[in-house]
Amino acid sequence: MLEKMIRKHYDEIFRYCYHHVGSRALAEDLCQDTFLSFIEHYQQYRHIGKAKNYLYTIARNKCRDHYRKQSPLLMETVPEQETGESIEEAMVIKHMVMKLSEEFKEAIMLRYFQNLKYADIAAILEISPSLAKYRVKKGLELLYEMEGGGHGAKGD
Repeated sequence: MLEKMIRKHYDEIFRYCYHHVGSRALAEDLCQDTFLSFIEHYQQYRHIGKAKNYLYTIARNKCRDHYRKQSPLLMETVPEQETGESIEEAMVIKHMVMKLSEEFKEAIMLRYFQNLKYADIAAILEISPSLAKYRVKKGLELLYEMEGGGHGAKGD
């Protein structure tokens, strides 16, 4: 059961960590720490909600702990792209997202880098789905303002 879960979710938890730290080696360490922590505390896990959301919560805490221990790293490597975006655009977007406050950064990363639904984002961040949706929308508005749009994001 645990081995199957690790295989199923390893890549997406790795990507989540990678988006946080920008270093493949460090992301691998944080991802492995996430699964080790999950395995160590598996007996206490109450199986309420999705296990994937619980893994994201652990990964989020591991990334936070990393940044508490040392100053944030600059992007050392170019991120791998799954879309047609240019590398330069992706680096600019990531840099802008990393400038957001923690509450908006997390919501944006989970929604657009991990493609999670608002309900899953809410469960991971331990907030209501409506607050998750607000944080994503407000985060997008802040990104638009950073880009020079000035008057907030249109639509959504």
